[in-house]
Amino acid sequence: MQRTFASGLIEAGGNGRGRYYMLSSKYYKKTKNTVAYIRQKDIDPIRYEELVLELLKKKGDVKRADVVDLLHVTKPQAFRILKKMAEANKIKLIGSGAGAKYILF
Repeated sequence: MQRTFASGLIEAGGNGRGRYYMLSSKYYKKTKNTVAYIRQKDIDPIRYEELVLELLKKKGDVKRADVVDLLHVTKPQAFRILKKMAEANKIKLIGSGAGAKYILF
């Protein structure tokens, strides 16, 4: 792993348990595929809420698993994202446990 960081082929994002790794822009430049880099980089924590709201508008309701699939995050990260949005009155929690889902507020 150290060599890939040193060569600039992998870059890290996030911190702590939310740390993630992805191929770097240097790799995509070498392979002449910068569009793929932008696509990969586009789903970043700043846009998570926006993307969840967009999914809710299209789907009507979402479960934690939907957020995991959409954002490529862990289940605990998806829970925290949804909880934060609910506390900000952007979405509303319906039910509990395995049947819990979120709708637009």
